[in-house]
Amino acid sequence: MKLIKKARQKINIVLLAVVMTFSSVQPIAAEQTTVVANKQVRIQDDFYTAVNEKWLQEAVIKPGYPSVSTFGELEDKCRVQLDAIFKQLFENQSQYKANSTERKMINLYNNYLNVEARNKTGITPIKSYMDEIKSAKDLSGITKLLNNLRIQQNTGLLNVGVGADLKDSTKNCVYINSTGLILSNSDYYTKDTEMAKTMKTAINTYLNKIAVLYGYSETGAKKKVDNAFKLDSMLAPSIIGQDEVTVDPNIYDRIYNVYTLEQLDQLAPNLKPSTMLKNIGLDKATKIILQEPEWLKALDKIYTKENVNIIKDALEIRFLYSTATLLGEKFENANKELAATLYGVEGETSREEQALNVISGIFSDEIGKLYVEKTFSKEEKEDVEALVKEIIANYKEKLQKVEWMSPETKTNAIKKLDTMTIKIGYPDKWMDYTDLDIKSIEEGSSLVENVFNIADWSFAKQVQSLNQPVDKTTFLISPQTVNACYNPSANDITFPAAILEAPYYDIHQSREANLGGIGAVIAHEISHAFDTNGSHFDEKGNVANWWTEQDYTKFEENTKKVRSFYSQIEVLPGQKVNGDLTVSENIADITAISCMLDILNKEKNPDYKAFFESWAKVWRIKSSEAYTEQLLQLDAHSPGKVRANAVVQQFEEFYEAYDVKEGDGMYVKPEDRLKIY
Repeated sequence: MKLIKKARQKINIVLLAVVMTFSSVQPIAAEQTTVVANKQVRIQDDFYTAVNEKWLQEAVIKPGYPSVSTFGELEDKCRVQLDAIFKQLFENQSQYKANSTERKMINLYNNYLNVEARNKTGITPIKSYMDEIKSAKDLSGITKLLNNLRIQQNTGLLNVGVGADLKDSTKNCVYINSTGLILSNSDYYTKDTEMAKTMKTAINTYLNKIAVLYGYSETGAKKKVDNAFKLDSMLAPSIIGQDEVTVDPNIYDRIYNVYTLEQLDQLAPNLKPSTMLKNIGLDKATKIILQEPEWLKALDKIYTKENVNIIKDALEIRFLYSTATLLGEKFENANKELAATLYGVEGETSREEQALNVISGIFSDEIGKLYVEKTFSKEEKEDVEALVKEIIANYKEKLQKVEWMSPETKTNAIKKLDTMTIKIGYPDKWMDYTDLDIKSIEEGSSLVENVFNIADWSFAKQVQSLNQPVDKTTFLISPQTVNACYNPSANDITFPAAILEAPYYDIHQSREANLGGIGAVIAHEISHAFDTNGSHFDEKGNVANWWTEQDYTKFEENTKKVRSFYSQIEVLPGQKVNGDLTVSENIADITAISCMLDILNKEKNPDYKAFFESWAKVWRIKSSEAYTEQLLQLDAHSPGKVRANAVVQQFEEFYEAYDVKEGDGMYVKPEDRLKIY
């Protein structure tokens, strides 16, 4: 469960492509992992299943989760460590001052656990905001609502924030992005697919349920929910959908539209965006980037007195949707039913585990600081740093040998490697939570109020950063996160302490195992600098063309082969990988293993089997079929089994190590194997 919804799915299409992680959750349905009794699965036919056979038979999905995986198991280990840290905080709580960060964490943790208090207060914490929305009589009343930061952030009609300028990554500017649709993706409104029907039916049922819990009659709830979806349907055709984003090579230029305040008002005279920006403290921006002008024109056209009731109903439902899980047990249970419907989740996690996840997410730096003190050594950090430098050096050699790439493009590519910032374990400086106000229930606060305070505090930090130099020392993911990422707008790679654990990394395990685990993770993130997204960013993190026309044409030819290869892989009956959606991650996977094999081939008597099997174990996972279906539509990563199998199929070393021959399930003809660089 997430306390603060994504700033309503989007600032951005940009972030959809700008931060590339090693993993979200890569599923294979539990129903697909059953090994037939007394029938040995051959490595030559299904490498992933053969390597992970015992684990796939024995692994159990925990209550409250849609999957179990290597990532999840490492997260569980991390959670045990975090739980011990938090218990120590509680033991020492008498020592903490009222405004200390420790006291704030304890207050929020207790807020979350105190369901009795939340049940007692019921809808009271959000009632004043809902009443304010209800009381709007006309367009001026609605405009006043959108000038209220808390209402704006929790309704998502407009999404405004501060971030690095895509074409001058040293400066922070304002971004205005499109309405965060209830179903997230405009394709679900404009294309009649089974997934769209499933999503709408489930979420429609949920919204009606929480509206009735709030106090509307069933008839009143239906009217408001219908209007919320009606507004979405009116806007969706003007909003770029996921399918278009994944295939448009000019997407970054397309969403980079610089406007002045006056130009925004000319484009949307009914909305008058300049007034809203002024009221939330962003009118002094030296640059404003409107990502989707057609959307703003469409919203302004809808923003008329004839549509006041539709807009008002939509704002009510959106505000309730954003805050419902903070209110009480009945609202939480409705959310659990939604998770069961959409993701096949059975049972629930303990409330203590949920609370710990919330604290770790909001106070990520404070918890992270305590975590690395307990778990991460200087020796491990230095060892991983050395491996990163070795992989970058190998990458330079690889690029120099690319036959289709001109010297000019090679020089620019190597500049990216030479200037790439490496972030390992934890940041050099930690976030300061002094200005964040988190009070206990006994002091008159509530979970809702504290979550709103957190959002206010976070937005105030954005306002403070406006027109200022971008702080490129910041870690995008916390030390206690089991993941890794590449940020092309900073040209940096981040490997948090939590992923630098077995089976990915162990200073005492074999070199081959480490290369197949953390080595592949590192090379994967580096490879994102040269995939279909990173290829649009230069060494400074700016959107810029650093390719010759001929070289980029060849690169696109190679990526089309990747798209086509993966699009033919069936994951569930009749459901295949979306090769367009997953292309950047697939490129990073293939190039990562290619890099690791370059290094391994220089070793004396390398153990290729240990290397490949380490890679396969990274991706072992079981999930509900419903969750697998969801992620096939939404996730930029291919499913785990596909990542394990499809990648190794491209390399001759795999065929030689396991004697894979034509006719075997894992066999791909040499002329059909993929090579990007």
